[in-house]
Amino acid sequence: MDIKSIIEKAVDDSITAIAISDPLGKIVFVNQAFLQVLDYPSKEGVVGSFVNEFWIPTDGQKSVIDVLSKTGSYYGELEVVKKDKTRLNCVAQCSVSKSISNEIQYIIYSFLESSNRTSVSDSIRETENYYSQILDSISDFVFCKDSNFKMTYVNKACADYLGVKKSDLIGSYDIPENKQEFVEEYHRIDSSVFEDGKQITIEKESHLGKDGFVRYFNTVKTPIRDQHGKINELVAVARDITDSEDILGKLKLITEITSDYIYTAKIIEGEIIADWSSGNLSKIVGYTIEEIGNIGGWIKIIHPDDLGIVGNRVSEILKGQVGVSEYRVFAKSGQVVWIRDYSKPLYDEFGKLSKLIGASKNITIEKEVETKLKESNERFKASLEASLESIYFLSVVKDDHGTIIDFAFNEMNEKGAINLGVPKEELIGKRICELYPINLENGFFEQYKQVFLTKQPLEQEYTIPDGYYTPGYFHHIVLPTTDGIVIYNRNISDRVAKNKELETLVQVTNRQNERLREYTYITSHNLRAPIANILSLCNLLKDDPGDQVLVQMIESSAQQLDHMMKNLNELLTIEKDSQSLIKREIHLQKEIQNQLLLYVSDKSNQTKVDVFIANDLFLYTIPVYFESIINNVLSNAFKYISKENIGSIQIEAKESEEFIILSITDNGIGIDLEKYRSKMFKMNSRFHPNIEGKGMGLFLTKYQIESLGGKIEVESQVDKGTNFHLYFPKTQRMNV
Repeated sequence: MDIKSIIEKAVDDSITAIAISDPLGKIVFVNQAFLQVLDYPSKEGVVGSFVNEFWIPTDGQKSVIDVLSKTGSYYGELEVVKKDKTRLNCVAQCSVSKSISNEIQYIIYSFLESSNRTSVSDSIRETENYYSQILDSISDFVFCKDSNFKMTYVNKACADYLGVKKSDLIGSYDIPENKQEFVEEYHRIDSSVFEDGKQITIEKESHLGKDGFVRYFNTVKTPIRDQHGKINELVAVARDITDSEDILGKLKLITEITSDYIYTAKIIEGEIIADWSSGNLSKIVGYTIEEIGNIGGWIKIIHPDDLGIVGNRVSEILKGQVGVSEYRVFAKSGQVVWIRDYSKPLYDEFGKLSKLIGASKNITIEKEVETKLKESNERFKASLEASLESIYFLSVVKDDHGTIIDFAFNEMNEKGAINLGVPKEELIGKRICELYPINLENGFFEQYKQVFLTKQPLEQEYTIPDGYYTPGYFHHIVLPTTDGIVIYNRNISDRVAKNKELETLVQVTNRQNERLREYTYITSHNLRAPIANILSLCNLLKDDPGDQVLVQMIESSAQQLDHMMKNLNELLTIEKDSQSLIKREIHLQKEIQNQLLLYVSDKSNQTKVDVFIANDLFLYTIPVYFESIINNVLSNAFKYISKENIGSIQIEAKESEEFIILSITDNGIGIDLEKYRSKMFKMNSRFHPNIEGKGMGLFLTKYQIESLGGKIEVESQVDKGTNFHLYFPKTQRMNV
C-alpha cells in the first residue's frame, strides 16, 4: 500500500470525526466517524452540503467559516447538529490548507464528543509510545529541546552514547563535561532555529565524548510547530561521522524506514553466528541474542516450513550476495512472528567473508502499524525529513495488458525534491521516465523493474551527466515494496573526486620516473665527451710527461667534468625535493669557451673555431640543460668534420625581442634533409652509420630546449655543412 492509501485509510478509520470542505464551506469529504457521530447512514447524505448546516460555535461567532477566514484556525467548543436536529457538545479543531500563493484550497474540520477526551488522551499516549520505540531502534541520535534549550526528548542511541538513562537526560540543559565553546555554538544555532523557523544543517558539529575525545557529528535541526503555527520545540537528528568506516551507517535509512531491529553476525568456516542486535529484537521474539545462542542458534526458532527458505538465503550469503528473505519464527511466548530480513555479507582486508550486517522488520503487525500511522506524529515526521539522504517512494505504472511501462512518484522527502530541482507537489503522481529520460537511456528503468518483479534489492553507483540539476556521482539502494520500489540516494561526488586526485598523483609519479630515466640518458651521453678528452690527453702525456700544457688541459677537462657532475647532482636533488628546476644566470661567452675545452683531438686541432659572442651577454636558464644542449651540438660539429676540407666551426649569438639565438655552423659532411628531416630529432635516429654514435644527442637536445620554452632549427646540405639555430627565451620562467 502506498503512502497516499495509508493516509486515506488512517483518516477513514480515525475515531475522530473529520470533514474537508472547499474555501466556501462546501463539504467534499467526511470519514466514517463523522457519519457515526451525526447519525447519517452514508457519505452521500453529507458530501455537497455546507458545514454551517451541521454545527455552530458556542462563542457567539456567526459561523466556523467566519472564524477561519479571520484567524486561519479554530479550537474550542461546538454544538453539532445531528440528522434528527438534536445537538451534541463537541471539542473541535479546524484549520485551513493554503497553496504556494497563500490562497485557501481546503478547510479541515475535526471534532470529538467531550465525553471521549479520556480515550483521545490514551490514544495519544499510545501513539507517542509507539513512535518513541521506533526512534529508539535507529542508530542516529534524535533529541528535542524547548526554547530554553532544555531536553524534552532523547532516543536510546543518544542516551547510550552519553552513558546515562533517557529519564536522566529529559529535563536537563547541558552535558556537564562538554566544552563551553561547543555549548555556546549549540545555543547559537538553536536560537536561530526558533527565531527563523527554518531547518539548519550542521555539516561538522563538535562534541566532547565521555572518553575525553572530541567526536564530530552531521546534525540537522528542524523546528516543530503546534496547531497554531507556534514553534515550541526543535528536533535534531545527528550522525557520528568521526569514523568513516561505520558498519551500521549504510543501513541507517533501512533501519529508520523499513526495520524494527538491526544485527551483526560472524561468518566462521561457513557458519553464521549472530553476535549483536539492537534492543528491539527481544521485544519482537522475546529472546535476547545471548538466549538464542544458548538454545542452539537462530535455526532453533525458525518455523519448520521455512527452513528451506532460510537455507537458500544462507547459501546466497556465503556466496557474498546481498538479499532479502521472508520467514516465520516462534517467539518465546509461542506466537508465530513473520520476519522480513535484509542482509549484506562483508569481506575482511584479506578478501575473506567475515561479517554479516542486516536489518529486519516484524511484518506480522503491518496492518496495526498502518492503523496507528493515522495519528501522524510531528516529531517522527520531522526526523524523516531531516534524513541525510534523498528518499523516493515509487509505484508501478502498467498498460492495459499488465506490462510495467513506468514508475510514478508517490511520496518523497524534501531532500529528494531538492535533489531533483523541482517542488515536491509538482513531482507527486508524475512518471519518472517522462520527466527524466535518462532513466531509460542508462537502463535504470529496467533495473527498477527487476527489483519489483524479483523482490531482490539493488545497490549500485552511477553518474548524472552535466545538463541535469545535480550532476555528479551517486550511490543508491533500491528496495521492493508491494506496489513499487523505494530508492535511497546518496551523493558520493566528494569520494570520487578524491579517487581522481589519487590517479593524478600516480600519473605525476610516472612522469617523474620518466624524467629520471631522461637524466640517466643525459649522464651517459654527455659525460662521454669530457671522459674521452681526458683519456686522449693522457695518451699524449705518455709521449712527453713533462708537457705542462697537456697537464693544464687535463686539469681543465677534469674541472669541467666535475662542474658537469655537480650540475647533474643538483638537478637530481631538486627533482626530488621540488616540482621545479632552478634557473641561474650564466655568462654566455665564458660558458661556450668552457665547453670548447672538452674537445681536444686530432680533428679539433685541425679545426678552426670562431666565437662571435658579446662579452656582456648573459642568459637566464637551467645550467645542466644548457650544457647538455651545447655539448650535443658541438659534439656533432667536431664529429662530422669533412675529411676533404680544413674544418671550420663558427659560433654566433644574436638577440631578438623574445630570444637569444645561438647559431653553431660547421662545414662538415652535412645531412640530407629531404630524406631525414622527419627523423631529425627522433630517438635512436642516425644519418651516418659509418661514424660512431647512439642516436640520442639531437633527441635530448630538442626535448631539453623545448622544456626551457625555446626551440631548435636546422639548415644543412650534403658535403657543405650544417647550421643549428638554438632559441633560448630571455626572461620566460618555465617549470620543467
